Amino acid sequence: MATDKAKLMVYMDQPYKDGLAKLAAAQNRSMSNYVETLIMEAVEAAIAAGDIPPAPVEGKQL
Repeated sequence: MATDKAKLMVYMDQPYKDGLAKLAAAQNRSMSNYVETLIMEAVEAAIAAGDIPPAPVEGKQL
């Protein structure tokens, strides 16, 4: 599947990967989509809390 999204690679212990797979499957999501959603929610919460400034992303404001 072609995409213009940035690629991110992470290393984690196997039990966390297994748990992540179960959480994603429970919501009928891919692990990639589930992780993207978690990151988006964390960044949006940090912006709302004033922990980080909002930054434009490809014509979109976070």
